[in-house]
Amino acid sequence: MTLKAILFDFDGTLANSEEAHRGVWNRILAAYGTELGEQEYKRDYAGLPVPAGAHKVRKARGLAVDELELIERKTRLTAEVFASVPVELMPHAREALEWARGRGLRLALVTGTARAELTPTLDHHGLAGFFECVVTRDDVAHSKPDPESYLRALELLGLPASAALAIEDTCHGVQAADAAELEVVAIPNDYSRDHDFGEASFIADGLPAALDWIERERLGGTVE
Repeated sequence: MTLKAILFDFDGTLANSEEAHRGVWNRILAAYGTELGEQEYKRDYAGLPVPAGAHKVRKARGLAVDELELIERKTRLTAEVFASVPVELMPHAREALEWARGRGLRLALVTGTARAELTPTLDHHGLAGFFECVVTRDDVAHSKPDPESYLRALELLGLPASAALAIEDTCHGVQAADAAELEVVAIPNDYSRDHDFGEASFIADGLPAALDWIERERLGGTVE
């Protein structure tokens, strides 16, 4: 079927936010005398929605804190930090959105982050208008790597999976999109280069390479 839509992940795909997320986690964990080192974060936490990350770190560190409280702290502090110190976009992120819109493709944002965490960055960079729909972890019962968020986006767009494609940066996101029967282009970054991207149709070294593959393999042309 003809490609009609691209479903973009946000953190690590459009927003260069993984180190900021690790920083927020470590501000919280400092109260318990622990932290997430860079390599541990890359291996176990990059791309995980906050509920899954909270469950993992609470168990790994034996933290004496309620899991829901930990989730609430991370969500609230992330929203505060991102509102005060705007997160930069990944290289070529805006150009990628402009290219897709110029090709007549419908766009959705599918993220494991909460809307309160997402909004400061969308507003700062003026990105909200690019997306026909935005699905956050607030909108589903089960976030990535569960496919529910992608299935919800397809439902909102009124499209079958065969008419869309996802762009992701971590194994968790790729697994979610693949489980929703979407074709996936993976763009590993510094925080996810060691992830398993076996379900991806193509692994790109950046957004320009991803767009070139989409244009060549799915739209029958060449990115100018």
